[in-house]
Amino acid sequence: MHACYVLVPIVVIALAAADADACTVTLSPDGNTAAIQHAIDRPGKAPPVVCLKPGVYRGARLLATRSATIRRAGRDKVVLDAGGQGRVLTVVADGVDFRFEGVTLTNGRAERGGAVENSKASSLTLTDCWLFGNTATLHGGGAIAASAGSLHLIRTRATGNSGDRAAALELTGTVRARLLGTLVVDNEAKGTADPPVRLSGQARLDVIASTIAYNSGSGIVLQPDGPGRRTLHVASSIVMGRPDAITVARGEAGDVAVEHSVLWGGYGFVALDLHTQRGLPGFSLKGSERYRPERGSVAIGLGQCADPAVRMDLTGKPRPHRCTVGALEAPPGDVAATLADRKKAQTKQKPKDWRDI
Repeated sequence: MHACYVLVPIVVIALAAADADACTVTLSPDGNTAAIQHAIDRPGKAPPVVCLKPGVYRGARLLATRSATIRRAGRDKVVLDAGGQGRVLTVVADGVDFRFEGVTLTNGRAERGGAVENSKASSLTLTDCWLFGNTATLHGGGAIAASAGSLHLIRTRATGNSGDRAAALELTGTVRARLLGTLVVDNEAKGTADPPVRLSGQARLDVIASTIAYNSGSGIVLQPDGPGRRTLHVASSIVMGRPDAITVARGEAGDVAVEHSVLWGGYGFVALDLHTQRGLPGFSLKGSERYRPERGSVAIGLGQCADPAVRMDLTGKPRPHRCTVGALEAPPGDVAATLADRKKAQTKQKPKDWRDI
């Protein structure tokens, strides 16, 4: 009798989960990309899951009118290409939960938020995605501009984007944003000191097990802008910038917390925890993953990756609890060798008496 009462709910939950993951519609790139918008707007009680077969979907300029998921079908690349004629996605309604999974968003072009813009009280999540080659022509956010709701970038790349004020992410208003296992590199702002990531208004940003490096200008800038305070939390991450890794007004330094991370560049009056290191992170700078730390890096073994969302790195490799900081876990051989080298360096001969101290 007890077995029946235990097993039945488990079966129901499993079936419900399977239904939730099923594709509502599957599309191919040879048709009009308006079919994607039609699938989003399609009437129904459950949010649609639109699965896209591999290929390039040209002229993709979507409106998030309701909750929906856009998902890659299979392992090969799915590209949503706006063709330089507008954004890939604009969130136009409140209360929306919109998700991209495993897709590339490219060639978006707009005054603000080249690829994506959200000014509504809605949730936007990108998982295993790539934001590449998008441009904000006036107000910033070459890849994404968000001023309300929430933004989650999980194991996502933002590279090769450009814009005024913020080359990659412009976070303003009341938005709450999280970068988890995300790589923000090689983005270029118009101003020499303009960063890839800028916070203003009352925006809040958590940077967890992520890498912000080798962009033009500073790494993250907190811009005083009207009433309210901006808050930044950096943990188990790498942040690099010139002249600053983090730029913040003296009176707002207390709104920034940095722990178990590596910073290269200035950080003003921000108080760092005892584990955070200053200096170059020791990237390999070769191969397909140039920003993976290698043997001898101060980033190895410094991070804490207990959060389930960062137990895999950007490429899907498992991470130990004491992980390499940043978006990419160091190779196991490099980790073992680095930890062994540190142990040898810490070995000291005990003084024979107090005069030897």
